[in-house]
Amino acid sequence: MLRISKLTDYGSVILAYMASHPGQTLSAASLSQAVYLPLATVSKLMKLFKRNGLVKSTRGKEGGYMLSRPAEEISLAQIISVIEGPIALTECSVKKNLCQVESHCAIRPGWQSVNRVIYNSLSQVTLDSMLDTHQENRTEPQPITLMDQ
Repeated sequence: MLRISKLTDYGSVILAYMASHPGQTLSAASLSQAVYLPLATVSKLMKLFKRNGLVKSTRGKEGGYMLSRPAEEISLAQIISVIEGPIALTECSVKKNLCQVESHCAIRPGWQSVNRVIYNSLSQVTLDSMLDTHQENRTEPQPITLMDQ
């Protein structure tokens, strides 16, 4: 089973909450309360998001965080990559020379192809499209096959 980590899930919940409050500066404490996550977890994720350009911060009494760009411009691929690292189903999907049988592997190109399809799919899903407020505007996702490349 392919699955993202809890930290990535929590991060997407935090960013979705921020997206549903555009233009507001939100403190880590207020985010923690709003999404029912421990402050330490929220703080850790906000620092990671800031370092990677998904949010910007303001210091001071009225300080906090806000999205660095509109939610329509932040993809799930970006969120996952910030927390998990490069999106890869297998190690050889991203880097060479990580496997002792790589030079004789007949399925490496196939895994790379699958990896591209998944990455491209996640790149097309924006933070904005994940919000429930847009449910009535959503269309059903179309099945993706390797032949669609």
